[in-house]
Amino acid sequence: MKRKTHIKRFAAMAAVVLVLALTFAGCSNGESDSQGSDNFKSSLKKFKTTTLDGEKFTQDNLKDYDLTVVNVWSTGCGYCIDEMPALEKLKGQLPSNVQIVTICIDGEESPDTAKKVLAKQGLTAKTIVPSDSLNEGLLQYVSGTPTTVFFDKNGKQVGEPKVGAFSTRDTDAVAELYLKEVNARLEKLS
Repeated sequence: MKRKTHIKRFAAMAAVVLVLALTFAGCSNGESDSQGSDNFKSSLKKFKTTTLDGEKFTQDNLKDYDLTVVNVWSTGCGYCIDEMPALEKLKGQLPSNVQIVTICIDGEESPDTAKKVLAKQGLTAKTIVPSDSLNEGLLQYVSGTPTTVFFDKNGKQVGEPKVGAFSTRDTDAVAELYLKEVNARLEKLS
């Protein structure tokens, strides 16, 4: 009888450890960037996908903006969710030639959860879900969330991606740090 109890306890603990490992896998806290990440050469030149609401989204959605900020996140990444109010603040500060789009990497499997997270955090940016062409052009290069990548109107990556969350949780400070990243990419386009 004791042996069965020990086996059940061990199995329960192993399940908890596995769930925690999967929840935080790829979720990155702390300020990080991809300096020296020459392998991160993504593209949004030819892709098609849909939004969480089922609308078509393709490279044509980039052409009216000099720069598109693409933030990749997941519903299980606390750091991703924590920075969403700052991304909304950033959205309000962007010049008219810049847009922000998010990609929820588990949005296709759990669209209702993704929509609830976005609503609770107040992020109104268009959110798209993975597709084969999005995986080939961008998502295969993403090793952790959040990751923010910048693209020109032709879908070409501009500068290095921002991998991981900023080390502060202050919404205003994070929005300002992202705005500096945007301005640095806009300068590269000039």
